[in-house]
Amino acid sequence: MISDTPVNQYSINAYQVSLEPVSDEHQTLLREWRNSPAVREHMLSQSFISEEQQLAWYKQTRIDPKQLHWVVGYRDKLIGSTNVKSLETGVPVTKARLLEPGLYIGEPRYQGNIVAFAPTLAMYDYCFEQLNAECFRALVKATNTAALHYNQKLGYRQVGTAQQGVLCTLELTYDDYVQSTQQIKQFLSRQRTTKRG
Repeated sequence: MISDTPVNQYSINAYQVSLEPVSDEHQTLLREWRNSPAVREHMLSQSFISEEQQLAWYKQTRIDPKQLHWVVGYRDKLIGSTNVKSLETGVPVTKARLLEPGLYIGEPRYQGNIVAFAPTLAMYDYCFEQLNAECFRALVKATNTAALHYNQKLGYRQVGTAQQGVLCTLELTYDDYVQSTQQIKQFLSRQRTTKRG
């Protein structure tokens, strides 16, 4: 029997972004982002999400020990969502060695921007260094060249294809991640000043 007690989740602050656990108040915005054409076209499931489906998803994720979900804040504005799931049967996300990440930037001005790396770096640091994860595995549409390039910059390597070449399977180890992200981390760790006119 599954309890209705929320899974314990933590806030993460790094690389100028904050990751806050998803809560009731975020559901309308998350659904709006998820249903926007710019986000939906890159999802494995491109179906339109109803309000009822959104709330059912949220209720399930709150009590599922195999996944954690955050909203991404940057400069006091919510810009996207990120998550991580255990890929090991019966193993909670906090104990799993093999994880599946998820991210989308809902705020158009940050889609395709270097800021989009910040929530991923913050979450991966947390998973590798605090949860002792060993590997991330991602499924990416072969036609989603932006996501493939994004993941390659993080250190992912392609390990296979599935469903007649429609999906690429990518994997990321801690050593490849550390080696590949040094420059991006340095850039995103610098404090920036905003121009005033």
